[in-house]
Amino acid sequence: MRTADFDYPLPQELIAQHPIEQRDASRLLTLDRSTASIAHRQFADVEALLRSGDVLVANNSRVIPARVRGQKEGDGARVEILLTEERATGEWWCMLRPGKRIHNGTRIQLHDLDGRPTPHWVEA
Repeated sequence: MRTADFDYPLPQELIAQHPIEQRDASRLLTLDRSTASIAHRQFADVEALLRSGDVLVANNSRVIPARVRGQKEGDGARVEILLTEERATGEWWCMLRPGKRIHNGTRIQLHDLDGRPTPHWVEA
């Protein structure tokens, strides 16, 4: 399995910038495994959907607007960096793409929003 298997188009306007005021009115996508039918519901319906023995997993992760693009030193290959979590040291946990060609110590020159190289470099 590759991380690219989970890529999908997501229009910017569909990404929530703030939680909705009435939290239980948030959208809920459900799958009935017996019929393979998908339904769009509201989170307020979740209690009626759960049966004895079911497990509800809460995902409290946050998405931060921190996708950066750059270019590897040496071969000039394009790189996408998704910053996921800042560490106490000031370093960041990141997901790099394409990850298989980036090794520890690889230097990456960051690009601006228009794709032009900046004077800023980071090290994987």
